[in-house]
Amino acid sequence: MNKTEISKQIKNAFDFIQKLYNESSYLIKEIEGQLAESEYRFQFLKTSGYAISGRSSNGLEPNNVNFWFLRKFGVAFVEETNTELKKGQNHTEINEHLKVLYFRIILDDKNESAPQLIFGVFYKIEKHKDWIKKFENLMGQFEYVDNKLFAKFPDIDYEDGNFKIKGKFKKVNLLDINSSDELIEKVINPAIEIYEGI
Repeated sequence: MNKTEISKQIKNAFDFIQKLYNESSYLIKEIEGQLAESEYRFQFLKTSGYAISGRSSNGLEPNNVNFWFLRKFGVAFVEETNTELKKGQNHTEINEHLKVLYFRIILDDKNESAPQLIFGVFYKIEKHKDWIKKFENLMGQFEYVDNKLFAKFPDIDYEDGNFKIKGKFKKVNLLDINSSDELIEKVINPAIEIYEGI
């Protein structure tokens, strides 16, 4: 393969990754819109602005290079009465009644043969450290323990030195969601059913 062809392939690869991220963004915004219109009026949790929570790195160590591209990321939603917006960030108190809708997009993972969308509800959330002031502080922690957190999928029962949490989740192949109607049928309605059942 000559240099011109290699350059073209590199550009195509980056174009494809950008399109994949754009499509993921559109999906999250569609989820946000559908949930905002539900009877619970779910609000997108802004952890540090209007953003996803994901684990990334720019380190040159071999283990860190794998995190140069986001392969997995999540977003969360709560009923608007359970959160407060302060300076562009949400403040969601952790208490015994808090339930959080959580959506995780997995574009690439060694344990998955195809891209997946995991969705469900976190509940019975307890914090063990004083630095955890609100639920949003846990979102970044999920990225560092995700394999342990979801080890008992579809049920979540996880505890470490920082927090304890339970959950119930489902999974769909991301490639099986090709319209708003399919999103509602396969993701939004089942997510709300889980929420109502807890």
